[in-house]
Amino acid sequence: MSQANQPGRPKVIVAGGSLGGLAAGLELLAAGCDVSVFERSARVLDDRGAGIVMQAETMHLLRKYKLADEHTAGVWSRFRQYLDQTGHGNPAPSQQLMTSWGLLYGKLRSAFPAERYHEGRAVAGFESDAGGVTVTTADGGTERADLLVGADGSRSVIRQRLFPDVKPTYSGYVAWRGVVPEAAAGADLLRVFAGRFTFFQMERSHILCYLIPGPGGEVAEGQRRLNWVWYWNVPAADLPALMTGRDGRERDFSVPPGQARPELVEAQREIARTRLAPPFAALVEATAEPFVQPILDLAVPRMAVGRVCLVGDAAFIPRPHTAASTSKAAGNAIALGEAVAAHPADLDAALRAWEPEQLGIGRDLARHGKMLGDRSQFPER
Repeated sequence: MSQANQPGRPKVIVAGGSLGGLAAGLELLAAGCDVSVFERSARVLDDRGAGIVMQAETMHLLRKYKLADEHTAGVWSRFRQYLDQTGHGNPAPSQQLMTSWGLLYGKLRSAFPAERYHEGRAVAGFESDAGGVTVTTADGGTERADLLVGADGSRSVIRQRLFPDVKPTYSGYVAWRGVVPEAAAGADLLRVFAGRFTFFQMERSHILCYLIPGPGGEVAEGQRRLNWVWYWNVPAADLPALMTGRDGRERDFSVPPGQARPELVEAQREIARTRLAPPFAALVEATAEPFVQPILDLAVPRMAVGRVCLVGDAAFIPRPHTAASTSKAAGNAIALGEAVAAHPADLDAALRAWEPEQLGIGRDLARHGKMLGDRSQFPER
């Protein structure tokens, strides 16, 4: 397909080429738009081992584009269990499909036309008018579009331009995360965690684990990974030190694998030895490169302003306890595609039809996530 604006087809630029941007790109292509995705990274985005609980909206996209089914989209957890302090649990039947960021990105990326995906081309700004949007890119170029979709995540340039006073706020706790290859986990860890969504709760904290696909999307036994997430309270004053990596650079949204400072990793491992149930302590110990992310809150007052709209984490960052960040982005994209298909000659009407329900979903998830997180980490709230 040509990159030129095709007559009669709305020209759409999607800022951000991760999961939300790919979902929006695919759905708007299906709705008859002429779509280009601009991704700031100059290379294929990394799978850092982030596990994702599969939800209906995400599975809908995989089925629609014939990318995966229930047998290839992730790893099934057949039971849910809560360990006691000795490491004993009572598994109860509870089926959930667990996937990974890397698997979803690879599938969606393969479905989106390569010539429409522009790596290393970041959207730096835009100017709106009655007829559309003029987009400026970081390389000094300009592009004209009928619609600009901000799918550029929690640090969204598009959101910052629309709502400069709306910024992510720190919740008071972080997520320590890590993965252990199934082949390296050992029989004792697999006996506890394989096939089970496992939790351990303690005062003002909890940790969880489930199996996810391997780094290349492998779902066969022996090729998967144990994925864990540990929520831990960190005072705001101590956050800059925690978020400063081995290279001396302070991050705002994630200290990636290999960058967490050894003394901080060892301090958290010592807490694990004294506070966690033994299987979880062993799991943390077995993790070569744990990483850390601050838990943030963000909510926008609008998701569509003129011919510019926001999807995914660019608009709302729900806390991870909702297991809804990826599915929310997918749902935003599906609904946007449906609205544009229903109003092909009137994008303004499409955005008016799309925005209210998506705002409501985002606000509900934000409230629910805060309730779940605070109940665990700050019960006095």
